[in-house]
Amino acid sequence: MSNELVKQENVEMIVKNAPQSYNENQISHDRCIETGKKLLADIQAAGGMNDELDQRAAEFINRARNTVKKMNDKRSPVTKLFDEIRTVFTSMENDVDPTKAESVPGKLQKMRNDYAAKKRAEAEARRREEALRQQIEAAKNRYRLAVEEDYQQSFNRMLNASFNELTTLNNNITLENFSQQEKAIRNFPVTLSEDKITLLPSGAMIPAELSTNDSLGIRREVMTRLLPKFREQYRFDIGENRDNILFMLPSKKKELEAISQASAEEARRREEEMKLRETEEARRREEERLRKEEEERNRLKVQQQQNEMTELFSQAAVATPSYQPKSQVKKKIVIKNSLGFLDVINLWWTTEGCKLTVDELSKKFKSQITLCEKLANDKSNPHYIQSKHISYEDEVKAK
Repeated sequence: MSNELVKQENVEMIVKNAPQSYNENQISHDRCIETGKKLLADIQAAGGMNDELDQRAAEFINRARNTVKKMNDKRSPVTKLFDEIRTVFTSMENDVDPTKAESVPGKLQKMRNDYAAKKRAEAEARRREEALRQQIEAAKNRYRLAVEEDYQQSFNRMLNASFNELTTLNNNITLENFSQQEKAIRNFPVTLSEDKITLLPSGAMIPAELSTNDSLGIRREVMTRLLPKFREQYRFDIGENRDNILFMLPSKKKELEAISQASAEEARRREEEMKLRETEEARRREEERLRKEEEERNRLKVQQQQNEMTELFSQAAVATPSYQPKSQVKKKIVIKNSLGFLDVINLWWTTEGCKLTVDELSKKFKSQITLCEKLANDKSNPHYIQSKHISYEDEVKAK
């Protein structure tokens, strides 16, 4: 088609007919305008329209319509050829325009868009998978610390109970039961009972991210790691406390014998001093126990803070693909059904439409207004909008 358009005869036709058509149409244009202006002057001179002038105006308007048709017929061959040439040029442009879906660049752009969407979906899936893995790992770390702290507290209570038993045995010693109490203290177990410690329950709350098997495995892991430490600490602390009591028993026996032989006042004084010494020793052991518990709590707190920092850095270090096409992601509305347009119009009206003038809105809603006017002018069943914001006026046109 492009070869036909540039043929010599087409060029000659444009060169020959275009000026002629233009000149003839210019003459018709000038004559029509001149006649019309004369008619307008006559109407003004007469002070307005009358029957004779109305008939002249009707005849002139009819001649103007015919003039327009003749002018169109004269220029059509030339302008049609120009239109065809423009169509060929735009067609060639469309063939290489990436924004046109059917062009080769447009098809390649579509492939790139699909590929970028695929890569983005894969990257998002990897990000979600990695985020879930990190959440589970963080939950495991939190639960591991909570279980360790819970087991440590349970062990401390068990250790304190044994301390209290030894203290009670020592406090209840008299001359009459000295041998019996000494034997009970000497035979007091300093080895942690296997069943007693391994059956310790954990009251730590299980995170929702963990399965039953995961939580059970963590509890077993923590107990396996803490058990040697608990055994060693129990043996050392209880053994040391028992040995200290046994070491002091001879002197305590002598003190009890002295108290039994002393006067009432002297016996009361010596008994108070003995109790004071025992109380001071118990206070010292309690302070040492609290110091160790505080150190353990601080260690667990530092570990928890380290886990939180590791979790934050892990979230920021999610792996990204080696290549990701450059892309621009925008939200696109997908209307699921016809009622969705009401929501679109409502958002448009509240953000932009309510700020426009009546003229601007009339242009945007021209087709809708035209339909409403068509319904109002229906001869058989006219339909009017009943609203204080709308009125109907008669538009009169002469034929």
